Amino acid sequence: MSDRRTRLFKGLDLAARLNAESRALAAGLKTPPVCLVLADRENAGARAYSDRQAATAAQAGIAMRIAAYAGTPSAIHAQIDAIAADPDIDAAAMLLPLPPGCDPVESALRLGQEKDVDGLHPLSAGRLAAGLPARPPATAMACLLCAQEIFGALRGLDVTIVGASRIVGRPLATLLLDAEATVTLCHVATRDLAAHTRQADLVVSAAGVPGLIGAGHLKAGAAVLDVAVTATPDGLRGDVDLAAVDGHAGLVSHVPDGVGPVTTACLFRNVVEAARARRRPAAQATRTAH
Repeated sequence: MSDRRTRLFKGLDLAARLNAESRALAAGLKTPPVCLVLADRENAGARAYSDRQAATAAQAGIAMRIAAYAGTPSAIHAQIDAIAADPDIDAAAMLLPLPPGCDPVESALRLGQEKDVDGLHPLSAGRLAAGLPARPPATAMACLLCAQEIFGALRGLDVTIVGASRIVGRPLATLLLDAEATVTLCHVATRDLAAHTRQADLVVSAAGVPGLIGAGHLKAGAAVLDVAVTATPDGLRGDVDLAAVDGHAGLVSHVPDGVGPVTTACLFRNVVEAARARRRPAAQATRTAH
């Protein structure tokens, strides 16, 4: 191993800047945006993420509530329908994993595009894919902003994404392509993963497999954004084997303080934008009536 140590990237400063911008936008509303977060409180990763959201929501000027998923799929569908109809709730986020029998896209359809801040509603996903202004999934947007924080302009950067989910991998590939990066998208059926990741200047791993990415997966000096947060007997772990890549990778994001706080800040921005969009028609109608 070389004497060079791998730099650990934390997104706390970037998140603070984003939250300050969201707070300034929220200040233009008569009352703070209201967001309800549904989470499986028995899941350690979901519980840690939702607790982080609740603790930092005020930094973005948001009133946040956390509720547990109702028991059965039919009860959860009724719960989401009630949120969609509640005029006092501006936005809702449904943290993964969803309970068995519930589909994220179907849940977003029930909620409606205007309150869906996870970017999973087909209208939001379609606008993103078409290159139109959209509300992207928070984790995907956070990865893009972290990459820009690390590299600056991304034009021509070779990026390999590990994981092709609709929350991270697929929307992130679109965002990176729009930023003129060269993107390789890998998934569970990819053969010889290391052959793809070793070509990358930046690897984004969202597989949820602790220790998946070792030194053999990276070219010397490459950067890694570790998006995964998996509960293990040793605590929360990401996809990167930190001991194995130390001195070989140029940079690795901290778990959970790397991409995590930026994801939360991006979710808050989506909440503020949802509140502004929902309340704008009423304000416009009032001005017209006068």
